[in-house]
Amino acid sequence: LVRVLDGGLRLLHPYMPFVTEEIWQHLKAAWPAGESWPDALIIAPWPEAGEDEIDEQAENGMALLMDLIRQIRNARAEYEVTPGRPIAAIVSAGDRLPELEAQRGLLAFLARVDDAQLTLASVLAEKPRRAVALVAADGVEAYLPLAGLVDLEQEAARLQKALDETRQEIRRAQGMLANESFLARAPAHVVQQQRDRLEEQQERQTRLEARLQALES
Repeated sequence: LVRVLDGGLRLLHPYMPFVTEEIWQHLKAAWPAGESWPDALIIAPWPEAGEDEIDEQAENGMALLMDLIRQIRNARAEYEVTPGRPIAAIVSAGDRLPELEAQRGLLAFLARVDDAQLTLASVLAEKPRRAVALVAADGVEAYLPLAGLVDLEQEAARLQKALDETRQEIRRAQGMLANESFLARAPAHVVQQQRDRLEEQQERQTRLEARLQALES
């Protein structure tokens, strides 16, 4: 514990010099006699990790957990789920299942998933229908049932309205870019803005169509 505190204070010292120096001096005084300490934290060497202290398996496990949590939280935000509302999730983890099982509580807490509705499996007999599909590191897949995220009828109507508006914007941009008079008279940056606008709306159309298809499948 003292070693961890010592290393942490050395890392924090450039940002909090006075507070860390004071705490470190107390830590130094409490350390058993015979241990070699610099006179002050400001001249203490920077901590260095040895190769035997690097746990690649733990790092890979944490990277997977962080990626999965981030994707679930992003999906919640995209579907405008109330921040504190727990949702259901189904995860196909393959050979990474033991790692996720060990961090089940953390996954449920940070991703705001209802633990009672969190399914972790090595392989799924079939992929869930009407669910948001997410792919995390190492091919781990997660599915968020849409019924737990949104009112399906209202969401379908909202997406269809947004899709109709997007298609209208696409037709408008295509019409302007097909107009020889506009291309000849408009400044180059204005023409480029329309091209960028068209590309942006086409990408939005693709996303909206995919979400509508997920609702209807």
